[in-house]
Amino acid sequence: MPGRVAVIGGGVGGATAALQLRRAGTDVVLLESGPALGGLVASFALNGTPLECFYHHVFPHEREIAALIGELGLASKLDWLPSTIGVYSDRRVWPFTTALDLLRFRPLGVRDRLKAGLGALTLPRVRDWTALDAVPARDWLAGASGEPMTRLVWDPILAQKFSGAAAGVPAAWMWGRLSQRASNRRNPFGRERLGYLRGGFKQLFAALEQRLTAEGVDLRLEQRVSAIDVADGGVTGVSTTSGTVEADAVLYAGTLPGLPKLVPDAVADPRWSAIGGLGAMCVIVELRRALQDLYWVNVCDPTLPFGGLIEHTNLVPAADYGGSHVLYLSRYFTTDEPLATADVRSEADRWVAALAERFSLDPSDVVSVHPFRTPYAAPLVTLGYRA
Repeated sequence: MPGRVAVIGGGVGGATAALQLRRAGTDVVLLESGPALGGLVASFALNGTPLECFYHHVFPHEREIAALIGELGLASKLDWLPSTIGVYSDRRVWPFTTALDLLRFRPLGVRDRLKAGLGALTLPRVRDWTALDAVPARDWLAGASGEPMTRLVWDPILAQKFSGAAAGVPAAWMWGRLSQRASNRRNPFGRERLGYLRGGFKQLFAALEQRLTAEGVDLRLEQRVSAIDVADGGVTGVSTTSGTVEADAVLYAGTLPGLPKLVPDAVADPRWSAIGGLGAMCVIVELRRALQDLYWVNVCDPTLPFGGLIEHTNLVPAADYGGSHVLYLSRYFTTDEPLATADVRSEADRWVAALAERFSLDPSDVVSVHPFRTPYAAPLVTLGYRA
């Protein structure tokens, strides 16, 4: 085990890695560029309650996160809540939570609904996913669900998640999502349950910060790393905005596009730069009333500027936020899209105007609007990604 490890990045991955290394007897320094731990789980206060800038919940299969929450004494605040899903199509929201909802989805003909329902049952049951790494997700979905279902639902969902890169997404990625979600249900007619830390995930990182400090991790906030220092083929430390930190090894837990910028070209792996990334924008709309009655709505309408509509207070009570209803509008984007550089406030105004027009929102219904954008939210998964 190295004598001293510098961990770069104070998200949940970096913070828990630092804790495990320290418990193994390693001297650890954890460097986070922001004023607090959290990474993409950063929060702000809405009516006195911390709320994530980008929507977050815990899936039942994410046992490690649930175990960490329990270890930090927060298990009583982790509520497992029944979730509901919908699709916005033909200028209305259609329930899409269970197999029965799919059979009632009138934008598709009866035969196409049956084909789509059969696909929903069979797609997650694929045993060997490795061959799907070379198959375009759209082709796989169309083969199992039918072309009408794919055009109406799957194409918009892929475009929302991967934007202009959707055609190159492997079926393995979609299989992973579908199989995970299927495993969270007791049967095809049941509802998925999602976990949320009542009072916000900020509590998790506050407890992590206390635990790290108590166990002897050298935690340094607001320390932006400018380089990983290498000499004679080995790591000597890292350079930060405040000086040099000596280390025998570095564990990088930041975003993938940031890594090549920190290491000398001679030791950089070309695969790091070959993997693209997706940014994300979320616009949080505080409302005086509920917009609709479902938690997660996939917006299958290309004329709308956002692809996801997540009504947080259809999962968590509005009372947690002073009676206000909380809505996330979301969309992913590639680095070469206009959304990557557009004025965030102007874009948020455009999104809210489109929302108001489609859902008959009166301006008096909107209490506040909070836009957030990150240049990197997830890797861009492409055909052959497994290799």
